[in-house]
Amino acid sequence: MKAKFSPLQLLDFKLLESHYEFIVPKNEEINVKELFQSYPVDIDFGIGKTEVDGEIQLFTKIEVNRAGKKPLAGYKLMVEGGGTFQIQDPDNVEEGLRNNLSQFSTLNMMINNLRNILYQITNLGPMGGYLLPPIDITQLLKDKSGNQE
Repeated sequence: MKAKFSPLQLLDFKLLESHYEFIVPKNEEINVKELFQSYPVDIDFGIGKTEVDGEIQLFTKIEVNRAGKKPLAGYKLMVEGGGTFQIQDPDNVEEGLRNNLSQFSTLNMMINNLRNILYQITNLGPMGGYLLPPIDITQLLKDKSGNQE
């Protein structure tokens, strides 16, 4: 099948900050898969639009196992990235699709880029690569809009 390209373009992606720490487990008998699934994950983001060519800027921060005073064993992680997006020919894109692309799709792309970085920085670690679980983007957007009211 021939791929049809989206009008949304990722113009630039930068890793702004990262933190990796390994907390040695006290118990040798750890199920790594279950441990990774129990990690608390916090995601924050900020969307901004510029007047320059209608660019959309998105900053996204993901924290894994950093909530609370006592993190779980294994990885304690944080990555923060910034992306610049643009919708090609926005006047010919339906408003609903334009809103979906500028909010949902941009955030989804940023989380996926940061997911890849999380995996890369842990892949050579003692417990192997940490793969961030799937994230409900719709709920993140609802939570963010609820916090800003």
